[in-house]
Amino acid sequence: MHNIEQSAGQVVADDTQKSLEAVDRAVTSLAQLCASIVEVSRAANLPATTAQGALTNAGEGLAKIIATRHDLGGATRELLKIRKASSLQTVGFGCPPEYKPSAQHIAEPNGLEA
Repeated sequence: MHNIEQSAGQVVADDTQKSLEAVDRAVTSLAQLCASIVEVSRAANLPATTAQGALTNAGEGLAKIIATRHDLGGATRELLKIRKASSLQTVGFGCPPEYKPSAQHIAEPNGLEA
C-alpha cells in the first residue's frame, strides 16, 4: 500500500480538477472561434477559400485540445488507481467520478427499451 499524505492527495485532486476545467474552457473557446470564423466569413460574403486556412488551423487546434481532454481522462483514471492502492483509498477528494453511463437504462411499460 502506498502511504500518501492526505494534503498531498488533495493538491493533486485540486490540480486535476483545475486542469479539466481549463481544458473544457479551451474546448469551448476554440469551438466558438471556429463558429465565429464561419459567421464572419459568411457575413462578409468572402469566398469559401479565403478563411479556410484560419478555419482549418482553429479546427486542428480544437481536435488537439479534445484529444488532450481524453488524455486527461486517462490520467485521472490512473490517479484513481493509485489512490485506491494507497492509504487514501477511503478519502474522497471531489475528483471526477469514474465512468458511469450518462443515461439510465429505462424500460417502457410494454417491456420494450426506450
